[in-house]
Amino acid sequence: MIHFTKVLAAVLFLFASQVQAEMWVSGAVTLHEVTGQVSLKQLGAETVLLAPEQVPVSLPGLVDCEAIYGAAAYLSTSNRTHIYFQGEGSFSVERFEQIMPDLQSWETTESETGQSRMILNFRGGEIVVDNRNMIESSQCLIETPLGRLTVKNALWQMRIEFDPRSQIFDFTINCSDGRVRFTDLQGQQYTLRTGQRLAGAGARNTPSIEIGESTIRSYELIQRFKLMQDQYSESANALEPFLGHFKGVDQGMRQSAVVPNSAAVKEVRRPIIIIEYADEPELVTPFRGELKPPSAYQADLF
Repeated sequence: MIHFTKVLAAVLFLFASQVQAEMWVSGAVTLHEVTGQVSLKQLGAETVLLAPEQVPVSLPGLVDCEAIYGAAAYLSTSNRTHIYFQGEGSFSVERFEQIMPDLQSWETTESETGQSRMILNFRGGEIVVDNRNMIESSQCLIETPLGRLTVKNALWQMRIEFDPRSQIFDFTINCSDGRVRFTDLQGQQYTLRTGQRLAGAGARNTPSIEIGESTIRSYELIQRFKLMQDQYSESANALEPFLGHFKGVDQGMRQSAVVPNSAAVKEVRRPIIIIEYADEPELVTPFRGELKPPSAYQADLF
């Protein structure tokens, strides 16, 4: 019995140590390059226009980025995701949490050191995202006006253009490496693999969609993105700029955001639908019409 108690205490100690080591924190981002007029702000804060001499700059991960036509920005995140964005349009990071990175593990690997969860909201412009360094258990969702993207270990890009007069969207999704799954507003799913391209145009709820091969333009954008990755690889792989922006995430709040409240689910009941048969309608008074006899010309036609 004493031996069993000692073993149980050792197991509980190891479990407690593991839980303590896997502390969930809010993520962070670093802006490395700005071209043209780009505004970047923390969600709920005032908008700040950034000039090229003001970067690099690091800040908490929940941000909103907006760029005019011809402007662009390059960012990296504390879960080792790389983002290139160019206007006209905007995107935001609406949710970003991860297990606190370990400095020793961070320096010995190029992938993220622990699980992370990220939700992006992409509303317009063109965006390139490389999250091939995320581990298998991590999650990355992208909300758009046209549907949702689910990506895992992929290098991909998306463009959204909107004509406010005709209310018509024109959009493309390119998968350069890995797999991208797009679910439109009707629930239809499209899976793109390496080298595939999805193109759509039309109304928000019912666009016409086709799948084909990637274009030269998308290939050139990816090459430009890879050049920036190489240029800023050293600063993007530094953990120190992120450390001051990590904040602990309450476990109860995190679970409530993931798992629905069971009590609330029980309170939701199906509505009672009552079908009543209508009375028989009254008879309609018949109408009698008279036609002139056909002319000689019309009679010859029959």
